[in-house]
Parts: sequence; structure tokens; C-alpha cells
Amino acid sequence: MQSYGPHQVRTQWVQSTRPKIPELEARIEQAWREAHERPGVRLFDSPMCRLESFDADRELLLSFSLTSYKIFVGTHYFDPSSAEPFGKNSRANAIGISAVVQSADGFFLLGRRNATVAHYADRVHTFAGALEPPEAGDVFAAMRRELDEELHLTGEQISEITLLGLVEDDSLHQPELVFDVVVNLKRQEIAARLDGAEHSALVAVESEPKRLRDAVAQASLTPVAAAALLLCGRRRQGAAWFDDAAGAVNLPGR
Repeated sequence: MQSYGPHQVRTQWVQSTRPKIPELEARIEQAWREAHERPGVRLFDSPMCRLESFDADRELLLSFSLTSYKIFVGTHYFDPSSAEPFGKNSRANAIGISAVVQSADGFFLLGRRNATVAHYADRVHTFAGALEPPEAGDVFAAMRRELDEELHLTGEQISEITLLGLVEDDSLHQPELVFDVVVNLKRQEIAARLDGAEHSALVAVESEPKRLRDAVAQASLTPVAAAALLLCGRRRQGAAWFDDAAGAVNLPGR
């Protein structure tokens, strides 16, 4: 499996190919109004990076255009089915960044999302966020920023960071860059750093092949978390492990 270090990933800005379809634009505006009406919800529109295309070989080339959070809410987050009649390219396709963290004592670490988050409440997820336009030139720096925000991990604690690939949640239809991050802190040290704004607890998965295979099939994992663990396992255990573990997981139905 091809993975990528910082010097193997290039990005470029291109013109957006997302068509503006009046019926869909009206649905986006309606979804935005309805989202604002939900109790306790605070939203503001902001620019996001739209994945236009990618070219994966020995290097990874990512092509971005600009989209916005309002379009993302209307075509992915609030009602993912709203854009289906108009095709995949009608969506915001705002790209996310996700990491599985491996501790110094050999655990893969994820976070259990709070009950108050808007999507996948109480589910186990990667440490994740959205790629912001000012960071589009360096997706590794963007991932480091997310890790600093969610786990207070800084440069000296991160031993290695590798981009494993690009996945898509079949329910949200959002593209996500998945990173494998190795740190020099033990599980309990990292747990003490967890920011409670989004995650209620740190979840540790044993890296022993059978235990990791069993963990990947757990229903508590979000689709992106399951895919990220599969990719981490493949990197360390090989293709045979990956094929066996992937066969036990029905990702589209999660």
C-alpha cells in the first residue's frame, strides 16, 4: 500500500466545477435556515477546501477549489440525500482530515464523541477536522494543528506522521484524508491531554492483529474510524490482514 510523507504530497488550486442548480441552491438555503433554528446551534458561514480531483502514484496531487460551510451543511451534513438527484459533483465535497494516534506503549487511540455533537454522538471517531483554505498548501501542518487543538500534542511529541490515503463516509459523502500519527507519549499521558469540547473519552485499541481485527468490526466506530484503523493495520500487518479484517466490516451499512 502506498503511503505518503510530507515531501510526497502536492496541492494546487483550481476553478470549482460544482454546478449551481437553482433547485439545489434553494434546498441549501432552506437547510441553513433550519439548522440555525435548532436549539443551541451556532453556525457561521466560512470558506472550506473542496476536493476537485486527486492523482495518486508515487506522489499524491490534490486539487482544491473553494466551497463554503453553508454548502457543506446543505449537501452533506444536514441532509446528505438532498444532492443525490443532482449527482456527486453538486455536493460541497469539503475535505476533512483525520488521524489515528499510536501511543508509545502500542495502542491505537481514538476519541468517543460527546453526546452533544451534531453528528455521530457517542460514537468512536478519529481526531478530525476540516482542511481550511489557508492550510491547503500543507495538509500535514493542518493535521498537526488539529492534534494540538484536540490532544494538545506539539511537534516534540509527534515522532512520525504519515498520510495513508483518502476515504469517504458513505452516509455523509465527505472525502477525508487519513493520517497515521506516532507519538512518544503513553496512553495515559495522552488521555490527560484530551480536550473535552468534542470528545468525552479516549478509546484505546490494542495493536495485536486479532484484537485489532475484532475492534475494527465494532459498531461503535464511525465509518471513517473503521476505515482509518483498517489502513493503519494494513500498513503494519500487511495485505493479508487487511483483506481478512475488511471482510468482517460492512462499511457502507455502518
